Amino acid sequence: MRLLTPLRRGALAGLLLLAATVLSASAAGAVDARDVLGVAHAAGRYNFTGEDFLNEGADRVLELGSRVIKVFLYPGHMQELYPFNSDWTPLSADVVELAQRPYLQELFAKPFSTIILEITPVTISPQFLDGLTPEEAAAERDQMYRLAKYLLTTYAGSGKTFILQNWEGDHLLREGLAGGADPDPVRLQGMIDWWNARQDGVEQARQEVGPRGVQVLHAAEVNFLTDAMAGKVTATNNVIPYTHCDLYSYSSWDLDFTQAELTRALDYLQSKAPESKMLGRSNIYLGEYGMAKDQGAPTGERFERIRKLMEAALGWGVRYAVYWEVYCNEALQTYTGRPANQDLRGFWLIRPDGDKAPVWSSLASQLPAALHRVSLRSFSNQYFSVDPQGDGAVEARLWIRGNFWETFTLKDWNGGALMSGDEVSLQSHDGLYLSVDPGSGGQLWARASTAGPSERFVIRKIGDTGGPIVNGDSIALEVRSGRYLGVEVRGHGAIRALRFTPGPAEVLRYLGD
Repeated sequence: MRLLTPLRRGALAGLLLLAATVLSASAAGAVDARDVLGVAHAAGRYNFTGEDFLNEGADRVLELGSRVIKVFLYPGHMQELYPFNSDWTPLSADVVELAQRPYLQELFAKPFSTIILEITPVTISPQFLDGLTPEEAAAERDQMYRLAKYLLTTYAGSGKTFILQNWEGDHLLREGLAGGADPDPVRLQGMIDWWNARQDGVEQARQEVGPRGVQVLHAAEVNFLTDAMAGKVTATNNVIPYTHCDLYSYSSWDLDFTQAELTRALDYLQSKAPESKMLGRSNIYLGEYGMAKDQGAPTGERFERIRKLMEAALGWGVRYAVYWEVYCNEALQTYTGRPANQDLRGFWLIRPDGDKAPVWSSLASQLPAALHRVSLRSFSNQYFSVDPQGDGAVEARLWIRGNFWETFTLKDWNGGALMSGDEVSLQSHDGLYLSVDPGSGGQLWARASTAGPSERFVIRKIGDTGGPIVNGDSIALEVRSGRYLGVEVRGHGAIRALRFTPGPAEVLRYLGD
C-alpha cells in the first residue's frame, strides 16, 4: 500500500481557496451554482489523453466549471470502472485502503467542493436480503465509520463535502426477486437496518473527530419513485420513513423526462424522507438525470428535455443535481475497437469524436449564477404565489407561505453577494421562469423554460445604503422596459409591470437566505 503523499503546494493553495469560497457562500446564504450542478464519471468506454481515466474525467468536470463530481469507490471493481491508463492492482477489499490509492488521492486534492462516493455493501451483494444480523450491521457500520473518519482527518480544513451513498436502492432491494414480486417484511426491515447502520457509522466518526472544516455525509438513494407514487412496495414507501440519513437521493431514470414529473417525484420523496438533523428539510438531491438516444426523443428534443430536467431541479431547490455522465458507459449496438458516436447510447458531456454535447453549454450557462431560495411579500403582506393547477399566473393573494409554490429560486447572474443593481431571474417550484408578458398588460407569469431578456430583472434595494441584500430588506424588481413589478390592489393580487417609479405597490419584502 502506498501511503498518502504530501499535497503539492498548488493543490494546497487550491484547497484553501475552495474552503474560503465555500464558507463565504454559506455565510451569505447563497449557493454557488458550481456547487450544485455536478457530473458523474464512471465506466466510460473511451478516453482522450494519457492521464489515468479517473482523473481525466475529473479534469473535464473542472473544465466545465462544476465543483461537484460523483465517482464510484467499489473494492475489486475499479479496473472496470476506471480502466484507461490505470493499474488498480493489487485488488483492494477495503474502502479505506482504496481511498488511499494515488489515483484517488489526486482526485481528492482537486478543487471540488463536493465529492459523491458510491459505496457498495460490505458483501457487494446486499447482505440485508434475508434480514441484517447484528454482526452484519456492525460490519456495515464499521466500513462507513472508518472511511468517514479517514476523510474527516485527512481533509480537515479543506472546506470539502464528501457524500457516501449507495447505488440505486430499489435495485438493491429487489435483487433476486421475480418480476412483479414484492420485497417481504424481512427484506424491508433488513434494508432499514442497513441504511441506519451506515448512517450510525458516519455519525460516530463525526462525533469522535469533531468540527474540522470538512464534512462527511451519508445519503440513501432510491430509483423507483414512479412505482412509489403509484402506492407500490418500494424503498421510498417502505424503508425511507424509518431511516435517519443525512440526505436522500433520487436516480431519475423511471420518470417521463418532464419537468412536471420530476417536480412531482421530488415532492413525493421529500414527503417520505425524515428531516435531517444536520440539514433540516434541505436534504434532497437529484443523484442522476439525463436521457439516452433510444429513450424516445430525437437529438435536439432529447437535450432540450435534459436541460428542462436541470431547470426543474434548480427551481425545486435540490441540494445537488448530478448529470450522467462525462463519457458514455453503455453500448447501443455491437462494435469493435474504439466506439464511434453511433455505437453508444449517448450518456455524455463529450462524445467519442471529441465534440461537446449540447448539455455542456446548458450546464456551463448556469454556473456563473449564485442561487438563493426566496419568497416575496407585497406591501399588504401577501406572498407571491403560483397556482400549480392554474395557468401560470403569479399573484399576491396568500397570507401564509406554503411549502412549495410561494418559494422561488432566485438566480443572481452576477454571482457573489446579491447587490442592488444585479441582474436576476426567478424560477418557480417546477423550474419555469417568471416573465412579463406585454400582451397581457405587463402581467407576470411562470411559463418560460429559459431565461431570456423577458425573464431577467434588475433588483433594486429600497433606500440602498450599500452592502448586500439580505432577509427582510425592501426591494423592487425592474423589468427590461424600465417599469417595476407591482401588485394591483384592485386586480385580485395580479402582478404587473406598469410604473417607471416604485411606489408602495412596487415595494416588496425580500425573505430568504
